[in-house]
Amino acid sequence: MCAPDPNAGIRYQARQEHKKKLQQYHSESLKYWNREASAKQRNNAITKGYSRSTSDAYSKALYVLGKGRLATEKIAKEEAGLSRYDQKRGVSRSNRYMMGKYRTILDKQRQVESTLNATFGRNMDKMYQGIQRQYLNHKVKNRERLGVRPEFGAPVMMPPKDTMGQLFSSISMGLSAAASIYMLAPLLSDKRMKQDIEEVGVSKKGYKIYEFSYKTNPYTRYRGVIAQDILKTNPMAVEIARNGMLAVHYSKLDVIPEKIS
Repeated sequence: MCAPDPNAGIRYQARQEHKKKLQQYHSESLKYWNREASAKQRNNAITKGYSRSTSDAYSKALYVLGKGRLATEKIAKEEAGLSRYDQKRGVSRSNRYMMGKYRTILDKQRQVESTLNATFGRNMDKMYQGIQRQYLNHKVKNRERLGVRPEFGAPVMMPPKDTMGQLFSSISMGLSAAASIYMLAPLLSDKRMKQDIEEVGVSKKGYKIYEFSYKTNPYTRYRGVIAQDILKTNPMAVEIARNGMLAVHYSKLDVIPEKIS
């Protein structure tokens, strides 16, 4: 009879944790993919908005330029209508004649040129910078809404099968079962297999009882006899196992082997 794996419960829990982690990762990945699709759509809309705003700003500048050219044409016509020559009298007037009207025309020309320079200079730069800042701000907010790509993280470690623990559990179960049926089969009890041997008593028939641990399992203590002692007093209760070690038939003794820790 083989004892169950001592790590079976931990291994089952690790498998369940791994399944839970996979489900959570797939769920978060699906949510991220949906956000990513929405972010791409918003990014296209942001790019279109940026292009439209740039185009609108340039269109406004061209509109101002058209108005400036019309104003320049009107001023040129006014200037062409001015003349120092008096056709009725046939004489030319002085240089100071109509000086005020010339100044007015020059002032209008200055205003038109100033407006055009501002439109295609400082005002245009200011408008483009504002559009650029708005575009970058929308891009940053769109990236923040997308969030961070989900990560699977550290894998769930699967504990190995505790073969040694299973072996010693099998031995313990064997000892318990053997004790319940008075150990019909011989048990290895060779002194060479044991360590930390300590005599703790004597049975009613005079067999010395020891507490010890096996060299292959130093952390577990057992109580029983030593085959070399039994060989001296009751050789019929001892036999040689296949591995050359001495085994004891506890059914022929008044001692029951025990696992004490």
